[in-house]
Amino acid sequence: MLTPDLMHGYQKKMVNFQCTKPHTMMWADMGLGKTITTLTSIVHLVNAGFLRGVLIVAPIRVIRLVWRQEAVKWEHTKHLQFSMVTGTKDQRTRALLRPADIYMINYENLGWMAETLQTYFVKKDRPLPFNGIVWDEISKMKNSATDRVKSIKKILDKFDWTTGLTGTPASNGYKDLHGQFLVVDKGERLGTSKTAFRTRFYKKVGPYKEVAYEDTEDTIKKLIGDITLEMSAEDYNPLPDLMVNDVEIEMPEDLRGKYERMEKEFFLQLDSGTGVEVFNQASLTNKCLQFSNGAMYPVAGMPLWEPIHDLKLDALDEIIEEAQGSPILCAYAYRSDAERIMERFKALRPINLTECKSEASLVNAMHRWKTGDCQLMIGHPASMGHGIDGLQKNGHILVWYGLNWSLDLYEQFNARVRRQGQGAPVICHRILMQKTLDQAQAMALDDKAQTQAGLRNAIKEYRQLKGH
Repeated sequence: MLTPDLMHGYQKKMVNFQCTKPHTMMWADMGLGKTITTLTSIVHLVNAGFLRGVLIVAPIRVIRLVWRQEAVKWEHTKHLQFSMVTGTKDQRTRALLRPADIYMINYENLGWMAETLQTYFVKKDRPLPFNGIVWDEISKMKNSATDRVKSIKKILDKFDWTTGLTGTPASNGYKDLHGQFLVVDKGERLGTSKTAFRTRFYKKVGPYKEVAYEDTEDTIKKLIGDITLEMSAEDYNPLPDLMVNDVEIEMPEDLRGKYERMEKEFFLQLDSGTGVEVFNQASLTNKCLQFSNGAMYPVAGMPLWEPIHDLKLDALDEIIEEAQGSPILCAYAYRSDAERIMERFKALRPINLTECKSEASLVNAMHRWKTGDCQLMIGHPASMGHGIDGLQKNGHILVWYGLNWSLDLYEQFNARVRRQGQGAPVICHRILMQKTLDQAQAMALDDKAQTQAGLRNAIKEYRQLKGH
């Protein structure tokens, strides 16, 4: 059983920060222990009589696999009673009415929760079961115009203590911060209106594009500085080296002609100016990226796909062979990728963590990995970025079967292995089809593109590379 004296000095600093301010934002890198830090703060504030209960809002995997499991490891938090506000509507309602220290709900159910709290508590003038709220991976609240933010705004005044947790607060630029700070400080620092925020800090350049003023970043930092604690893993807990190895594949001539025709269509639509956010509109890029990965969906939105080639599967086969039994964590981009990988390497009894829907299946998957019974685990970055901890204890090899445009997802997925407790340099193999949009994605991520402009530059560089 772990005791509080085993907490690192920087974690105690985080606890002090959370316990001395009613509203806080913790920008702490993956692996620095945001979970136990926040649990410790909750215990202190409950014992002091300041908090009567806390609501934790997090991705579904995080509430299933992280918070309760972390609490029972520590002597000072093992007593905390959790209520999982998940399942059917009736199950969620009962969980919300059940006495507990900590209530946990996923982001998708925020709208329902706000309405239910209004019905059972606010309209009856009864205090909520909790007066504290934790936003785990608060970047999911970055867009203040979404229904989830609008719904929670109605009850924000019921919370006396709020804290936001994230390792990637602004992976797409400072525009991401408005919604996050709105649900933490109720709009005190960056305002309650998204339109007013954008008007204040950004100027329009053309009909679709906005550019930050020169002093935008500095001004925002000054506004939020008093409640924001920024901590880097490199400063407090140096991470193992990340060795990126691009595995480039050459496309045979018969396939090259077909691919070039599709990419030409993509560029024509790009040059027309009708699709400004082109690389975020799946309809314009997915055909090219699917082709590179080896299978395509003839009809967009339909689940049927057709195989085209096995070039990336062959490359993955070679990586697995070279690993000599060492576990491999592989990211895929499309369901067709997952199905083909699972079929090709079925003799290895691979695990698709994205398809582990129940807590029992997740626990079993993690057990197999940690005990060396899983040589290949795959998953989609959007479902594996958060809440999967412990993989670093028995593996240091990553493979990207297909990349994406999101720096946040890229870094979060890599951090499943490159984090505290990793005893070896992390090797990240990226399987890239030469002279395809695969390379544009790699360029965007390598340049740490944090804005649409950065992504556009990556597309531009790629086109120059190909001579367009």
